[in-house]
Amino acid sequence: MKILGLSAWFHDSSACLLVDGEIVAYAEEERFNREKHTPEYPQAAVEWVLENAGLTLDDVDEVVFYVDPWAYLITGAKAFLSAFPYSLSFLGKEASTRSPFYRLKRMFGLKRELCRRHGAKGDFNAVALRHYRTHQGSTFYASGFEDSAILTIDFAGDGFAEVIAHGRGLDIEDKLVHRIPHGFALVYTTVTHLLGFRWDDEYKVMGMAAYGEPRFREEINKLFAFDPDTGDFRLNLEYFNFHKYGRNNLFSDKIFELFGPSPEPGSDLTQREYDLAASLQAATADYGLAMAGLVKRLTGSDNLCVAGGVTQNCLMNQAICESGLFDNVFLQPLAGDHGCTLGAALYQYHRVHKRPRRYKMNHLFLGPAYLEESHAAADRHGLKARAVDDWHGEVAQAIADGLIVGFFDGCMEAGPRALGSRSILADPRRADMKDILNSRVKHREHFRPFAPSVLETEIETVFEPLPACRSLEYMIVTLTVRPEWREKVPAITHDDGTARAQAVGRAHAPNFYRIIEAFFERTGVPLVINTSFNDNEPIVCTPDNAIDCFKRTRIDLLVLDGRLYYREDNADAVNEKPEAG
Repeated sequence: MKILGLSAWFHDSSACLLVDGEIVAYAEEERFNREKHTPEYPQAAVEWVLENAGLTLDDVDEVVFYVDPWAYLITGAKAFLSAFPYSLSFLGKEASTRSPFYRLKRMFGLKRELCRRHGAKGDFNAVALRHYRTHQGSTFYASGFEDSAILTIDFAGDGFAEVIAHGRGLDIEDKLVHRIPHGFALVYTTVTHLLGFRWDDEYKVMGMAAYGEPRFREEINKLFAFDPDTGDFRLNLEYFNFHKYGRNNLFSDKIFELFGPSPEPGSDLTQREYDLAASLQAATADYGLAMAGLVKRLTGSDNLCVAGGVTQNCLMNQAICESGLFDNVFLQPLAGDHGCTLGAALYQYHRVHKRPRRYKMNHLFLGPAYLEESHAAADRHGLKARAVDDWHGEVAQAIADGLIVGFFDGCMEAGPRALGSRSILADPRRADMKDILNSRVKHREHFRPFAPSVLETEIETVFEPLPACRSLEYMIVTLTVRPEWREKVPAITHDDGTARAQAVGRAHAPNFYRIIEAFFERTGVPLVINTSFNDNEPIVCTPDNAIDCFKRTRIDLLVLDGRLYYREDNADAVNEKPEAG
């Protein structure tokens, strides 16, 4: 059975192909159209996942969409009526891709839209699932657990913000539901905007938290009321406007009475902003722990699966894993809406069609590879490769010598984190490497930490153990750096003593593993800095994307599928004059 999971017209559009219960391909549209968090229909992603399997759309049995248009319509209508006349601003213009009219027209005409875009006859079934179901499916059916509690903490979807459920075999039973707008995600997003950031910048606030003190903790608590015994959660709506005006007006002026005004655009952040971020992070961790305790009481399971946008908060995830509430915790690395296509396909296959489970997520290298095209692209750009005998050792030595390496290798990884296929690598031993990376390549805020990738065999040498976590391969949880290692690897140790580490195994990332192994042999340090191969853009997808980033930044060495292109050897191609000797 072949199922295509599909998301579009909201944000983070993607496509996923499941064949006989196995995920065989996945891609996010932003990697192709180069628009971060794109809401556009995933034309290129759909075409790639099908072509990769040698299929056309008419070869697919079902297309499963990640939002139920009827639930979206009913939820929107209720919100519109309850907030009238303020809610007139919800409507927007029909032509806008953010308009509910635009979305509903395409969702209700999904099959027609698919046939038009892909030249298909329509020999497939097109269905839609409740949004939260796709989050549940993405984590439970990918976990490998036969019995597990399931916690999804999301923003809105098509009506449900947060759901506690119990998964057994093929079945998922809901235990508790928080309906929008009453969910913690609105608290986090509201404070993010209050701090002067935009949609999808919540991860920046998490990075800020290490530089502040949680002195606004009591004020944060005034935004909501939560009873951990009953699970009842209510926002204090006098501080919020989302339920009246939608995404463009999240909070009321009353919130300034608690926290003061937002920073002026373009102004430097002050200690107040860092303290507010720290307060929000403390509240997030406390809420996650309280929900985890409630999940345990409602299900009695020793296992936990989580998904939803809020569960991308790595510090909260660490607190849950350290709590001792569960023996095994699976943190879905595609926790945001980009992972709902995977969840839609899995949920439809297992829960709806009752097909037996066989898939267990053990890597995210699900995207396109360009083994033949990469070297041709380098030639086309006039790049000259340097001949070396041991390219893994050469790259490791370059990192040890302080060079910044752009690493492009094999199948593109899924999700928001570079995991060793589209990565920028650097030396974690240099305290100044964070500033060097920011000034020469990344050009991002100083408070955002850089993550390490560590040999899986050495992870507990450098970091305190986190035995309950079953997702150490994906940079979805922070680990505490052992005190004796913090001065050895200052570039990856955040101010709170943590790092968002990735455990690297030989099986799924052999070339990346060999580079870290060679670096370990040369330095005694079993990890490297690994940050996404980009510069304020989506992670690179193609060799041309990688070469363009190499040219316009100051990356020292570009590795394209095993060939090495040093900047100093390619001054003409990157439009730089060689320095005088």
